[in-house]
Amino acid sequence: MQYYYVINFFLSTLEVRILKKITKNMANKDYLIAIALIEQNGVRAMPLGGKEIKDNLEDKDIFNKIGEDVILNLLLRIFQRSDEGPLKRASENTGLLLVHMHPKRMQKELPFIKSEWIRDGDNNQFLKYLGNLSKEIWSASFIKYKGIEFTSISKNEDI
Repeated sequence: MQYYYVINFFLSTLEVRILKKITKNMANKDYLIAIALIEQNGVRAMPLGGKEIKDNLEDKDIFNKIGEDVILNLLLRIFQRSDEGPLKRASENTGLLLVHMHPKRMQKELPFIKSEWIRDGDNNQFLKYLGNLSKEIWSASFIKYKGIEFTSISKNEDI
């Protein structure tokens, strides 16, 4: 079990390095970030995935296309991770999120709130912090015969 914590810490550190590399070159572009709040083998984890936004998110078709790409890429990684043990969503309604965030906030603040959530598992506090850092947060769900649906759960007009 302690090896799992070491591996989880290593993966978190690796994600921080990747986020720093991404933000070094793209400091002015926003990102859509997919976040999964999960438990695996009784241990909380928060896999992330993201994509730079080059188009206007006000166009619903563009938003849906980019959002679906980001979510599906993360879900494929999570599916592959299921070989390591059973997975469980940490929350039915907010276990899979899509977040619109500036890369500087992503690099500086997201690792901290991620480690806090992994430590204490407080979904409400995590969403509050994330809402303060993000332009908008959507929950993602699959609707039969419709596909992936995004529901706005937080919007920050100040950012």
